[in-house]
Amino acid sequence: MVGFPLDVQEAVLTSCSVKTLLRFKSVSKSYYGLIKSKRFIMEHVKHSVETNTNLNLILTHTVCPVSTSEESWYGQLFIGSLDTTNTSSLEVPLRKIDQPFTDWEQGTDTPFIGSCIGLIALRNSSGSIAVHNPSTKENYHITSFWLGEFDVKDDVCDGFGYNPVDDDYKLVRMIQRRGNIERTEIRVYSFKEGYALEYETEKPFYLGSSCADACFSNGRLYWLVASGPQEDVQDLILSFDLSTAQISSGKIPIDTSGDVYAVFLFPFAGSICVSCVDDGHGSFCQIWKLKDTVNDKKKATVSWERLSFRKNGVFGDGCDFVKPLAYSKCEDKILVDTYNGENEAWNLYRYDQIDKLGHGPISINNVPKGPRDSAICIETLVSFRKIDDEEAESSSKEEEKEVINTI
Repeated sequence: MVGFPLDVQEAVLTSCSVKTLLRFKSVSKSYYGLIKSKRFIMEHVKHSVETNTNLNLILTHTVCPVSTSEESWYGQLFIGSLDTTNTSSLEVPLRKIDQPFTDWEQGTDTPFIGSCIGLIALRNSSGSIAVHNPSTKENYHITSFWLGEFDVKDDVCDGFGYNPVDDDYKLVRMIQRRGNIERTEIRVYSFKEGYALEYETEKPFYLGSSCADACFSNGRLYWLVASGPQEDVQDLILSFDLSTAQISSGKIPIDTSGDVYAVFLFPFAGSICVSCVDDGHGSFCQIWKLKDTVNDKKKATVSWERLSFRKNGVFGDGCDFVKPLAYSKCEDKILVDTYNGENEAWNLYRYDQIDKLGHGPISINNVPKGPRDSAICIETLVSFRKIDDEEAESSSKEEEKEVINTI
């Protein structure tokens, strides 16, 4: 691209894949400095979010409350690019993620905590946590902070997110001791500072043994929790602000007192969604998207909007659960994950918003059977290594905050 203005060259590079950018770093010293700068990295993330490109599908084993299957993936995680196929393709090629932990080779599971700006957080059986960039293969390990601090009978859940105010990735752990479930310990690890802060709260919520790890959106972590210790199904959404450490909660828009026997939380389209599996066998799925959270000193006001997904006859017979994952580039199709309780099957479909049909199931070869979770991870050059480009560190601070808040 010699002879083109620098801003044109940068615009072209912003639209490239991470694999291509890693090769372009060796073209020249100026390209190397540009591609590794934080400003460019955040511009690349912004472009990916706005155009629904550079998206990866991640599949991992999970303990599923609606499944009786005892199948295990033994710590294997799989990833595949959604950019390698066109929107009508019924196949997504997957490969194993190079694990940052080695104990999975002995058959130990490696729970997937969450994904944030192209990074994924994993936890192993000894309590250690690692953050991994699947695109660059970089790892960041946290060991001593998480070891020997809770009993196996305690209720524990984690979360991984980004604080745009302080430009800092954070890991959050919530613990409720079996002997004192009225009190919640919260420990926040700062990647920027390299140490943890501890908080306590006596707000009335209960994690329970089925509490899943958090979902990240707009500078907050979200968990599903119960309003009482005897509740069988979580009926509250809990929010933790990564900037202020403020905790708030609100009712989810699903009535859990009836036929609902499992509720799920997941990120979609720049926000958080809640869905459920119930015995109602209705034609439409109960999927609600979080519109806004307004905090004051006493409580949080949460508003929702319902997403319309017809399940009967659209995603095969006996579909019990639908989880939208990502829009296509033209936003006319949505990649969705589904669960069929009759035959214990998890299948991916491409849902066409025009004809209201699910096309699939999508072929995903070499993936084990059994309960699974699915997530979307953006390809990114984000790194925990110190960037020596001071200009890139200080420029476009407000722009970076705006970018992250759209993810």
